[in-house]
Amino acid sequence: MMRVALVFVLIVGVVSARTCTKVNGISGACGLHLNYFTLAGTHNSASGAFGQLYWWSGGAVPSCFYRNQDLSITDQLAQGIRYFDFDIAHINHSQADGDWWEEGIVLVHCGASDCAYTRSLRRAMSEIENYLGSHRDEVVVVRMKDHPEESRSYIRDNLARELSRFITGSGKVKLSRTDNPVLGEAIERNERLVVTVNGGFNPRRPIHSLRQVESYKMEGGTDACFSVNEMVHRLTSDPRAKYDYYPLQVDWYHAFGLCLWDLAGLCDGTELHKLIEINREVVKVTRRPI
Repeated sequence: MMRVALVFVLIVGVVSARTCTKVNGISGACGLHLNYFTLAGTHNSASGAFGQLYWWSGGAVPSCFYRNQDLSITDQLAQGIRYFDFDIAHINHSQADGDWWEEGIVLVHCGASDCAYTRSLRRAMSEIENYLGSHRDEVVVVRMKDHPEESRSYIRDNLARELSRFITGSGKVKLSRTDNPVLGEAIERNERLVVTVNGGFNPRRPIHSLRQVESYKMEGGTDACFSVNEMVHRLTSDPRAKYDYYPLQVDWYHAFGLCLWDLAGLCDGTELHKLIEINREVVKVTRRPI
């Protein structure tokens, strides 16, 4: 079961030049900038993608409030997901223990007081790399937004190293040199992976500072999804929405109120027609899609 939150990468090796004819299966999109192209994404994309999550103490984390996904990263890609939302922390060399607790940047889902740990960022990026290596007309975005305070300096100092294969070109795809590429140029250069990071790190290209307008609010629900007007207002009332270099993201999920699987049922496939209406109304105001 996946949460769809409309939005959100690139990997290259030594590959032949490619002429763009379509983007993510869509013909006629090669001349568009990324922020004029809609992507389907998942919230907390790695939270459950590798199975059970664990507390730092080693105890199993209850899935009810922490596991957002039940498909692997590869399976999410196969379902059409092209925007990944990763929360990240880190494990020092002295803390690494066995196959699970790997040194480096790790994927987490943090609550108010503690973090649930899953596998390493390297594992998730490897799955994305392998998929993009065999799907040469696809563009993917990875957002790294939330991270615990104690991991900020480690992430700042080590993120580029962990993504080095996508920067040097030794992998199957490269990071995009801009956070808003012309899609056809990204495909032709094999710079089909866009990575953004939050937290005031001022990262150097090709890792980009996160900038977006999103509809998310820390809001619960128990019996209904969002209304069209509510989502439109959240996006268009943000002063940054008038700048077309800010992507517009619809977060189509509640944060609390029920177990995550039950929350997913509130905004399931029967509600997706609302996204078409939201997009139509947002385009009238901002002149670009969600």
